[in-house]
Amino acid sequence: MKKTGSKLLIFSLILVQSLLAMAVGIAVLFDASGREIPVNVYAGGQDIGARGYEEAAEAIKADYEARFGSQHIRLKADDGKIYEIPFTSIEAFVDGKATVEPLKTLEGIGDIPRLISTHFGNHTTVLAPVINFNESKLRMKLIELSDDINKAPVDARIFYKDGLIEKIPDDPGISLNVNNAVELIRKQLSSDPFGEIDLMEGNALDIVYADVTMKDFDEIQVVLGEYSTSVKYQGLAISIGEAVKAINGIRVAPKGDAPGDSEFSFVEAILSGAPDIFFDEGLCQVASTMYAALLEAGIPVENITRLSHKLAVDYIEPGLDAVVAEDAYDLKFSNPFDNEVAIYAVKEGSVVTVAIAGNRDDRTDKSVIRTQIVQKSSPPVYYVENRDLKPGEKVVLDPGKEGVTVRVYRNDELISTDTYEAESSIVQIGPSIDPDKRNK
Repeated sequence: MKKTGSKLLIFSLILVQSLLAMAVGIAVLFDASGREIPVNVYAGGQDIGARGYEEAAEAIKADYEARFGSQHIRLKADDGKIYEIPFTSIEAFVDGKATVEPLKTLEGIGDIPRLISTHFGNHTTVLAPVINFNESKLRMKLIELSDDINKAPVDARIFYKDGLIEKIPDDPGISLNVNNAVELIRKQLSSDPFGEIDLMEGNALDIVYADVTMKDFDEIQVVLGEYSTSVKYQGLAISIGEAVKAINGIRVAPKGDAPGDSEFSFVEAILSGAPDIFFDEGLCQVASTMYAALLEAGIPVENITRLSHKLAVDYIEPGLDAVVAEDAYDLKFSNPFDNEVAIYAVKEGSVVTVAIAGNRDDRTDKSVIRTQIVQKSSPPVYYVENRDLKPGEKVVLDPGKEGVTVRVYRNDELISTDTYEAESSIVQIGPSIDPDKRNK
């Protein structure tokens, strides 16, 4: 028992001596760390080793102050462009004392290996600068830069061209997230204040998605039907152009959707897209072109509301015209298909084209439209005496138009019959002694 007690006493004495030596060593280490910067210590590229702490702190502060006076925070956007914020504009400065503080701080036993390595090791220690700045001014600078950095999204586009439906994909935009950008900058300043900061990191740039994407055009795939007419009177070119713009791109929901969504009104589209337009024959020409396109697209006639002119017009075949007026006549149709359809209208030179586009699953057999005149009536002649002409001499001022009854067939199916009145012919005639030969 005496032998075991002696061993325990010896072990205890050794342990006490070791702890005492360790305590003394820590005290010496702590004293050394508080008096002088160890060798091989750098801050911002400046060697501050073997200097006193106050001297080193002032040197660090002066070095960064000089560099901050001429350099900028460099921000890289998603397009690779570099945007700069002067350090002076955000009142940035380095706290020299806080920068060197980790060299002499002993917060717990876990810091002992670090102090030993720093003071007695052979490796190089690089101190990260402790940078302070005016956060409010940084935020204001970022808000100013956001006007240049932000990019609005571009909607997907779909249009008719040369008989085909063409689509251009949407392009997402970006928006600078000021809160995240501040934190990203703060992090960068704590390590390398002069390094380039990529705003794509740290969610500093938010993606802004377009309102209209390619998915919105999934149902519009092919041209179901189209028709073209020629502009005969240039005086109607302006109203025709405005009407084309007003109806171009309108999409009509499929059957079964909310009531009214699956019906199109030409008059309502014009009043919405061109509210100041005067309803003249130019609008009737666009409506007539559209009516013919609807027939080509296979829209059932029971889904179309249309009224023909009293007199045949000269820009489209009889039976294919449609008259519209702001408060009286309209061209309407409802979508009979399972997918939406879209209306496209273009005016190129003197040619107006309206196309009806939709899903290929709704495409019926190609529609062949033909008209057949089944009856004609000669125009009445209205004679006007002109004493400058020789007796019996005639001059036709207006040949008038024949009256016709026309049938319209789609793939040999009779779909409409229209009758157009004859338009009087006006003829000047020389004096005659027989009044019965006048004004017949």
